[in-house]
Amino acid sequence: MAVPPEFIEDLRQRVPLSDIVGKRVKLTRKGRRFSGLCPFHSEKTPSFSVVDDQGFYHCFGCGAHGDAISFLRETDGLEFMEAVERLAGMAGMTVPQSAPEDPQRTRQRKAALDILEETAKYFQAGLQRQDGSHAARYLQGRGLGAEVLATYRLGYAPRGGLRAALSARGFSDDDMLAAGVIRRSDRDGELFDYFRDRVMFPIEDRQGRVIAFGARALGDAQPKYLNSGEGPTFSKKNVLYGWVQAREGLRRKLPLLVAEGYMDVIAIQQSGVATAVAPLGTALTEEQIAHLWKLHDEPVLCFDGDAAGQRAQRRALERLLPLLQPGKSARLAMLPAGQDPDDLLRSEGGDGLLKVISTASSLIDSLWTSLAAEHDLRQPEQRAEFWQSVRGQVRQIGHNQVRSAFADEVEARIAAMRAAGRGLSRGSGGAIPRPRVRRPNAGAIHRHRAICALILAHPALVPDRYESLLQIDSADAALEALKKAAIDAVIRDPDLDAAALRHHLQGLKVTESIDVLEGDEMKARMPFDPGTLSGEDAGRQLDELLRLVGGASGLFSTTATVPR
Repeated sequence: MAVPPEFIEDLRQRVPLSDIVGKRVKLTRKGRRFSGLCPFHSEKTPSFSVVDDQGFYHCFGCGAHGDAISFLRETDGLEFMEAVERLAGMAGMTVPQSAPEDPQRTRQRKAALDILEETAKYFQAGLQRQDGSHAARYLQGRGLGAEVLATYRLGYAPRGGLRAALSARGFSDDDMLAAGVIRRSDRDGELFDYFRDRVMFPIEDRQGRVIAFGARALGDAQPKYLNSGEGPTFSKKNVLYGWVQAREGLRRKLPLLVAEGYMDVIAIQQSGVATAVAPLGTALTEEQIAHLWKLHDEPVLCFDGDAAGQRAQRRALERLLPLLQPGKSARLAMLPAGQDPDDLLRSEGGDGLLKVISTASSLIDSLWTSLAAEHDLRQPEQRAEFWQSVRGQVRQIGHNQVRSAFADEVEARIAAMRAAGRGLSRGSGGAIPRPRVRRPNAGAIHRHRAICALILAHPALVPDRYESLLQIDSADAALEALKKAAIDAVIRDPDLDAAALRHHLQGLKVTESIDVLEGDEMKARMPFDPGTLSGEDAGRQLDELLRLVGGASGLFSTTATVPR
């Protein structure tokens, strides 16, 4: 809906900016301006100024700048027209309507919002009732205290009683049906409460109004998680769970994570080291990505470290690439296998989560790695197919400049791979030797394991020996998978240290191979401890092993039985 510019200007003049800002910031008058602590970043010395007669605010600390409308949009998460309507309400003005609104639809939406608010209060009170004690114990067992329960307005839906409670407040069955809190039975047409014996998670819009619910079963009821249906207040593709709380966290300069579930969001927020939102049980939509970028220029998408998490990461990449804009991107993080953020925080605390965040990959790195994992890069035709796949994905980027920047990066990486291949070719008589596929003897397999142990302990050794490492083959599929994953990670990010490389490998089904390298049998056979060697000594050991890997060597004892 278009609003005349003169109306917007009149609106700005009618309501002093200091009145609007003063509802959130304690302002002190200093001559013609007001001063206070900035609401957009943490500070102890006031650097935030409001100038009423010119109608703008400015922070000399973080650079935030705008007028009354932008202040309402930033602090309350409003769209432009929502901010205009809020400001008009303060000024006692009516926003000009370019097209008549459907009065029945407007009434139904308002009734639905009122019903959902009362329902949220009813569910919150349910945790204090006797029949909700098991729900209260469940939430307490998940480590949630009274403060976080109140912040996210968590509650309990009893087996019945909601419809009667809302009827007593004057709400009709038709409006309750439209709001999605009751349903009509397909079997006999009777009305029933939609949510029963479940822990309730109110879903709020960016103004903090309850617009829907998510619910978790406490017993064996299916589905385990249940959402409100689409309705006058709720469109799943347009909503991110935890938006309001995340906005508050971002004012404290916390990183923004995108998790998969309600409990993950709450656990991350409660940790104090990050803030979080979640889509509602589906892959990120274009609308949700746009909402994310209103909160943060580079959110971290956090995926479970299992096969499903890897598939979700790939879908996210495919959804993000066409939408990229200059300065708007994302990073992708993989959690340890079998853990979600809540599990990680319980086992390793906030430091564990910060480690995941610090090792999150850029979009270009994630794209490169995920596609490389689908190809055997030792084979020339596979390399060519890999390059073609990467280039095809880059062509999906809609913005010309971003697409060009990604294309330049991809071509630089391809050129580096080609140069490495040509260097090996010149040193081997003009042809890249094909790896020998054979069953190694006991000494040989241990030399291959020692090579992997060295590159895990000293990732910086990999780039200069990239092609040599790829050409050797232990004939052990699990060990080769570990070696390839480690090499790919280091080539993608040459600055990885041993701890960061280990974290990257946690979700890639190579932990059994790592356990073998660190086992007592391997330690007994190796004449050195890779972790205690200097980088120079480790390099000499690695070069010697690469030279000897095809023949006999006295470095290892072969008297022990080698597990097959």
